[in-house]
Amino acid sequence: MTTPLGGGGDPQASLRDLEAMLDAVTDHAAVKLGPGGEVVLWSRTAEAMTGYTADEVVGRSVSVLHTEEDREAGLVEQELDSARHDERREFQGWRVRRNGERFLAQVTLTPVRGADGTVTGFVKVLRDVTESARAESMFHGLLESAPDAMVIVSQDARIVLVNRQAEALFGFERSELVGREIEVLVPPRFRDRHPGHRNGFLADPRLRPMGAGLELSGMRRDGTEFPVEISLSPMDTNEGRLVVAAIRDVTERRETEKRLLRQRDEILELSTPVIQVWDKVLALPIIGTLDTLRATRLTEGLLEKIAQTQAEVAILDISGVPTIDTQVAQHLLKTVQAAALMGTVSIMSGVRPETAQSMVHLGIDMGRLRSRSTLQDALQLALAVLAERAGTATTANRALISGEER
Repeated sequence: MTTPLGGGGDPQASLRDLEAMLDAVTDHAAVKLGPGGEVVLWSRTAEAMTGYTADEVVGRSVSVLHTEEDREAGLVEQELDSARHDERREFQGWRVRRNGERFLAQVTLTPVRGADGTVTGFVKVLRDVTESARAESMFHGLLESAPDAMVIVSQDARIVLVNRQAEALFGFERSELVGREIEVLVPPRFRDRHPGHRNGFLADPRLRPMGAGLELSGMRRDGTEFPVEISLSPMDTNEGRLVVAAIRDVTERRETEKRLLRQRDEILELSTPVIQVWDKVLALPIIGTLDTLRATRLTEGLLEKIAQTQAEVAILDISGVPTIDTQVAQHLLKTVQAAALMGTVSIMSGVRPETAQSMVHLGIDMGRLRSRSTLQDALQLALAVLAERAGTATTANRALISGEER
């Protein structure tokens, strides 16, 4: 920084101009120092920030604002020497107000050079960042205490910040993640599509789950994959909009869900067993309410058993079904129709008087489905059907043989 101070012109006018410029800075405390660090000009914002008046500090070393430890360590001289060589330096450290209260200051120190290039002084600008640092510290504390892995990403898809849960979950050190693209945590087969999902969120940034309805996966440092749930939310900062991703490993939950599904299937199998009660005769006792899933499993189980045993008759016992409505009747009718396509005759048993009356009242047409009131009666009918079929087959065989002999 080059200034006419120390050069030609009216030095007093230049000082007044510089003082006016320093006073014009309202959110920073700006001061002018001499070449040895002594205070030359002290702005009103510096007075408001530190509590010192110009009369109290002009001519004194700026180290009056430093802590005792920093003065003993010669920190002021180190900062001035550094600025002399680097043109402009930025520091952050604790400073002390007139009443002894400490505050965290962000400091910019810029040398002022004369016409011959020698350093004639410095402009020092201080900004009180105590509150923002406290808020940032609280934010980091909350981030670290979050139960989920937290990854903060900039708009160019690069990782800005992660917490220790993210380190533990993905197996990376923070230094290995910060600055890298977020796709480093995405399995390779999904990386081509991921930018599209990311851009879609940035186009409509709001708190929401990522990939609703999709099964998402993350990838650890060692290349292993695991199922995750991700919640995204935007965060506006001075550096621009960031995206906060809360990532949860749902491996255990998915395994529990699969186990529950297996148990449900096993229970369905037990609740709709297909029993072979006679050669080519199957019985299917139905207990409880039929829903779409259970009816589907019932039909599948019966058809598989028919294929295995070459059964010709299937008895559907509904004595354990509490109510018969249109939906239940449709499920039963579909099962009967599917069995008929495989050449199997269906018989319904366990039809109570109130059930029959209800079906008539609802106008449910079960077609030509045969029915009996008890399982025993249904079994007798099944044997009669087998005998009828056997007789028909015998007659047909005899006719065929007779025709061949002629």
